[in-house]
Parts: sequence; structure tokens; C-alpha cells
Amino acid sequence: MSTLEFAAVPAATRRDHVAGALREAILAGKIAPGTQLVESRLSSQFGVSRGLLREAVRELIEAGLLVNKAYAGTFVVDIDEQTMRELYEVRGMIERKAFERVWPRRDEGFGAELRARFDALAKAARSRVLSEQSAAEAHFHGLVYERCGNRLLLDIWRQLTQKIQFGLAICQVTPVPKPDFIENHRRFMELALGDDLPAMLAELDAHLESGLRTLQKGVLKR
Repeated sequence: MSTLEFAAVPAATRRDHVAGALREAILAGKIAPGTQLVESRLSSQFGVSRGLLREAVRELIEAGLLVNKAYAGTFVVDIDEQTMRELYEVRGMIERKAFERVWPRRDEGFGAELRARFDALAKAARSRVLSEQSAAEAHFHGLVYERCGNRLLLDIWRQLTQKIQFGLAICQVTPVPKPDFIENHRRFMELALGDDLPAMLAELDAHLESGLRTLQKGVLKR
């Protein structure tokens, strides 16, 4: 924590800026899992009151990125292997259902939007900015939930996505072999726009299995 510096922000948007800056630092791997947040230090760095800082921290606790431990303080969540397995198990179930629902709903607009999100994902991957890459990947995969016609599936995806992004950030900063990020998502996109739903679902299973294996290696190497 002592190596991080946060600039003061405009009063009108201070809470959003503080929450956003902390979220980005966590998802980019700049604040390690298990790190305790020191309230006095952060409020001074941001130039905000402790009350406002607590509001921003509460938002990240609700998002699942921070955890408050009684009599100890607030900490960045620690992602272990079991947590990642459970996340990907749930994701596999809901994403299969989202694809089954969206399949007959796909139109030219769906295709155009998925291609645009893939281009943004590829651009973010080439930038090597971890927070941008994980956000672009979540945005890419989020389209099927947005268009499947089931708001509850979308709500569940939004609850899971930040922990998934956090796991990706851990993996990216850990020296483990990684699959070709862009080409894997290009194949995923092509099948998502194709005519073979079983092939798409098989690719989804393979895509998630590959991602989980990489994340598990990253978590174990920390």
C-alpha cells in the first residue's frame, strides 16, 4: 500500500472516483489479495473524509472485492482455488442457459455488437493494461446475458463478473503459461455467430475449462 499514490478528486464525484480508483487498482493487481486497507492513509491520499472513504469501501464490499473482518479491518478478498472452481461452475451453468435462450434471438444487431466488443477486447489485450483487458473481456461475454431476455441471469452475471476479473488480474501478473487470448475469443465469437448451438456450447465448456486451468495455476503460484 505504501507505494501507491492517489490524487485528490473533485468534490462532486468524490465517492465514485474513490471507489473507481480502488476498484481499478484491485483489478489491475496493484493491491494484492489479502492486503489490509488503512483508512487513515487512504483518506489522506485521496484528500477525502473518512466517512466518504467508508462509503466507497462499502460499495466494493457489496461488489465482493473487499471484505470487512470483525475487530481486524477491511481487506482485499483472497481468491483461492476452490473459490475459482465454484465461480466457473456457476458461470458455466448460467452462460449455457443464456446461449440457449439467445440463440433464436440473434440478429444483425447482435452480430455487429459482438464483433465490436471483440475488436475492443483485442485492442485492450494489445495495450497490456490489465484493468482494461479484464473489463473488455467481461463486456464481450456480457452481451449474451444482455440479449437473452432473462434479467435474473444478467443480474447473476454482474455479481460474478468482478470476482472473475479479479482472478484474471491475479493470473496476468503471475508468470504462468497462458493461452492465446485474442485467438481464443475470435473462435468463441465465430461459433457464437454460427448455426451450430451444440458446437457453441462445447466451445463454451472448453473456453471456461481452459480459463479455469490458467487461473488455478496463477492462484497456486502466488
